Amino acid sequence: MGQFLALPAAGLRRRFGAEAQRLHEQASGAAWAPLVPLPEAEPLCRRIDLDSAETDVYRLLFQVKRLLDPLLGRLAGQREALAGLHLRLGFDHPNAGPREQTEQIRPAAPTLDVRQLMNLVHLRLEGLELGSGVAALELAADAVPLSSRQLALFAARPRRDPDAAERALARVRAEFGDQAVVRATLREGHLPEARFGWEPLVRVQPARPRDVLVRPLVRRIAARPVPLAPRPGHEPDTWLPEQCGYGHPAACTGPYVVSGGWWRQAVHREYHFVRLRGGEVLWLYHDRLRRRWFRQGEVQ
Repeated sequence: MGQFLALPAAGLRRRFGAEAQRLHEQASGAAWAPLVPLPEAEPLCRRIDLDSAETDVYRLLFQVKRLLDPLLGRLAGQREALAGLHLRLGFDHPNAGPREQTEQIRPAAPTLDVRQLMNLVHLRLEGLELGSGVAALELAADAVPLSSRQLALFAARPRRDPDAAERALARVRAEFGDQAVVRATLREGHLPEARFGWEPLVRVQPARPRDVLVRPLVRRIAARPVPLAPRPGHEPDTWLPEQCGYGHPAACTGPYVVSGGWWRQAVHREYHFVRLRGGEVLWLYHDRLRRRWFRQGEVQ
């Protein structure tokens, strides 16, 4: 260390960079800085212990509002908004079930609107099983700085308000949970039902409509392939059910073969698009290994 301190700081910077110079200055005391105390940040949470266990949702909402109002007042004083609310419920008899339960409530956008937040809390509490009653309540807030848009006196209101859509989805999440609002995403998969999945929808993406000369067709896929009626004993394996379970076939195109899956389970499907006399188009396949027809989806 002594030999390192004997080296010139400027030469260290030219040869080894700024990090080496900073280390030299700290070791020699040239870059010494006194400790700067910072005030301890008070956590954004409020708690109340109830005199008796409470099972009535509306009386619980009254207690929640008593805790929420000062939290929002403090956030407003700090020029912050509430981005998420953690509602912790302490139950009266822990031996009969969980001792505590935490519910996370997320508004459509960071807000200080107590009515919007209480509405979401109400939807969440109505869907909970309170058991023997709630003996303690605690609210904790996730804060973010207020955006310039939220501080603006006037805000532009488009004809289709995206904030209204976000508020509607926030109500769905509050009532049914975050897993109730998802979007489809493409995935790498061999079979059609494995080529997509679901992930939580964080924000609604703005629509980007475009003019088209021919209205595109939409292929809708069933969550699980639906088996059709088995073939009669006197018909061949590739016999297409005459009724298809939906109507008389008028035309059929195919087969489009999907095979493989040797790494897990062998698959051999022969896909067909079947147009019924009523105009509907079904997406069917014949499973050669199982010797049966299935409905994968339909085209609209």
